[in-house]
Amino acid sequence: MEVILAEYAGQVVPIHYHTWWPSGADQFWLYASEACSARVYDYAGVAPWFTSLYTPSMRYDGKYISDPSDFSTYAEFYAYMRSTFDSLLTIPSPVRFDVQYNTISADSDSVYVSFDVVVEDSMDFNSTLRVAVTEWKHRYPFPTGAHINPFREWLKDDLPDSVGWSFGPMFPGKTMHFEMAYEIVSDYRADRVVTNMFIQRNGTRKMQQGWSGIPVPDTQSGVDVVQVPEDAILGRSSPNPFTGSTNISFNVKRPGTVSLGVYTLEGRLVTELVNGHAEVGPQSVGWDGKDRFGHDVASGVYYYILETENTSQAGKMIRLR
Repeated sequence: MEVILAEYAGQVVPIHYHTWWPSGADQFWLYASEACSARVYDYAGVAPWFTSLYTPSMRYDGKYISDPSDFSTYAEFYAYMRSTFDSLLTIPSPVRFDVQYNTISADSDSVYVSFDVVVEDSMDFNSTLRVAVTEWKHRYPFPTGAHINPFREWLKDDLPDSVGWSFGPMFPGKTMHFEMAYEIVSDYRADRVVTNMFIQRNGTRKMQQGWSGIPVPDTQSGVDVVQVPEDAILGRSSPNPFTGSTNISFNVKRPGTVSLGVYTLEGRLVTELVNGHAEVGPQSVGWDGKDRFGHDVASGVYYYILETENTSQAGKMIRLR
């Protein structure tokens, strides 16, 4: 698989990672069980998942076609993969990613991502954008011996969550801008982190576009990585979904003015939770599910947006009543 993917470098975007084997022996699953479970459920539905997802299990263009175990020889599998890729490459994509930044900070403690989703052809269907953080060439002790796979990628986290961003029908000329940041926590390998993003058609899971890259210092635009905005890093809302109230966390990297608001999917301000000076350190603020007039909001999806002098980061949460 890796040999063929290398041959199609620049044409095919492989987003591959180990999701799980749900047991106390699988460190991949133990580390990010919520993210792994959500991704497996999205592809395989209800349990038992292992009847339709296994190692290796591949999805071409977002859907299952065939796996290595379906062939009697590697040569047959190799030929099949090449013909499949050649066929898929004749289908133009209706959307593209314009990535401005995928940069790691000077002290290697955070990654800043900035990109546009540009619609070039009509997408008369619902779709979802997902962003995932993985680590490549991961190894860990396994009960049956050394579990060593230099190509295995570890799903570390979903940004802002496994739900992603949902879009309705979109038409040529529409551009959406996204900015986000994630921390390189103590158990990450900063030199092995990979940022992945992909857009899938809802229902069929057909891939509309994908992008994957290792964060690097910015050497093309002339902006020093030290200048990459990292005033604060937005965390998650918990619980999510929620009924009564939820807490939203964020980590202030430099003291300054911070605002945190809740918005509808249409971009209308629901309420403002924070607006003022914030000191350095992890912080959390609660939201009781009410708008700025004190009224309970309806069930549905809401964005929470953290803004500083240099950054704007968004997360998504679900209110249930």
